This record gives sequence, structure tokens and C-alpha cells, in this order.
Amino acid sequence: MTARTCSFSNTPKQEGWVLIIGMVVLVMLTIIAMGVMRTTIQEEKMAGISRDMNISFESAEIGLREAEAFIEKPSSQGLFNETKNGIYAQGAADEHLEPAPFRTKWDDNNSITVSTGAQTTSRYMIKKLTEIGDGGSLNMGGYGETDLTQKTVIYRITARGGGGNDNTQTILRSHYAKSD
Repeated sequence: MTARTCSFSNTPKQEGWVLIIGMVVLVMLTIIAMGVMRTTIQEEKMAGISRDMNISFESAEIGLREAEAFIEKPSSQGLFNETKNGIYAQGAADEHLEPAPFRTKWDDNNSITVSTGAQTTSRYMIKKLTEIGDGGSLNMGGYGETDLTQKTVIYRITARGGGGNDNTQTILRSHYAKSD
């Protein structure tokens, strides 16, 4: 039997180019994936902030609606003769002035908590501005004429709503007219 020897001298020499190209492609894909991940994180933060702002606005809107319902109650009209606990009487005297809504800590001394069972942090203040009843008409900022043949009382409502975190707050102000 004859022995055969195998010679590898005719085999092309491998130099590892496939490994190098594979590593370069892998690094490029990693960089692209990191950029996409960063963009996704930013979009998620923006969506959370938008959600907090919407919750805050809706909470303040709930405060406005509850304040309007409070004004419409016949039993509440006598409360506007004096200033206390979020109700501010008519007049420009210091004791009848509302606190500045952006520089004030809203609490039970200067505002009223919304009494809904929801987990919103909504409060409001109501200031009696004036009574009109001369039989004339009133045009409030281009919203149309209002017949004032009966006594009408105008109130200013300031409502604050909190969002999903403590730093998100919305303050809304509205004028409300009640005719007797």
C-alpha cells in the first residue's frame, strides 16, 4: 500500500476579511439601533408630558364646571357677601382681592376642592365682580348681546387642575353670568 501525503500548498490563504467586514457591519447596526432607541425614548417622554398636560387641563375644566354649578345653587348666593375659603365678595378692598393664581399655594384657606370622587387635584376660587340690572344689554368680548332686563350677577372663576405629576398644572379663568 502506498502512502499518500496531502499538500495544502495549493489552497488559497485565508486572511480574515469576512470577520473584519462582519464586525464593521455589526458596529454600524449597533449605532443605528442606539439612535432609534434614543428617538423612541424621547417620543415616549413627549407622549407622557402630553398626557399629563391633558389630564391637567381636564382637571381644571372639571373645577370650572363645578364652580358654575356652585354658583347656580340658590343656597350659595348669601355666601358671596363675605370673603372666606375660596369665595371672594364684590369690592376692591384688600380683604376681597383674590390671590395671584400663579404665585399662590392653593389650599383650603383660599380655594375650594372639587368634590368629585376622581383622583384629580382640582381646586377653584370664585370672585363676585358686579351686579347689573338696569334693563340694558351687555356685550362680553364679542360673544353676543345679553338681555339684562333682569338682575344679572357676573362672577370670575379661577380653576387649577393638576396633571399626572406634581409639576404639571393648568390654570383656567372664566367669567360666568347668572340671571335671577
